[in-house]
Amino acid sequence: MPSPDTHAATSPPDIAAARPSAQRRYGPTFLLPVLAIVLGDGIWSDGQPTGATYLAVAALTVAAGAVWQLLARRDLVDRLTHVAALYVALAVLLATSWGSAVSVSGSGVGLGGVLTGLVIAEQWLRHRDWRRARRSSASDATDAPSTR
Repeated sequence: MPSPDTHAATSPPDIAAARPSAQRRYGPTFLLPVLAIVLGDGIWSDGQPTGATYLAVAALTVAAGAVWQLLARRDLVDRLTHVAALYVALAVLLATSWGSAVSVSGSGVGLGGVLTGLVIAEQWLRHRDWRRARRSSASDATDAPSTR
């Protein structure tokens, strides 16, 4: 019977093999979601937000994220690692102003926290799996019989 950690010894799928060629990558496509977030913030701040406002902002940002992934495909954990690091830095900066008023949405903070936790955990698991595979291949090399 295989151990529960059998899947941990295998590496995650290699996204580099599925990555489009350099000709198909569209340079600064990361600007699409940045632009969508800026536009969404403008839509959101126009008066009292309603359900229609929420739907417009959600549709705009989801579409921008999907187009970004379609135009410049990357592994999502690798893509979101910088966002997670930025979130942690922002959380530390906001925590230093503990008594001051901060204008941040609670649900946005919660979503950012969940995404950051997912990214950090996946990066840790990948590193752990890489170390195990490296140890395993090193022990396989020393156990191999000599062919001389």
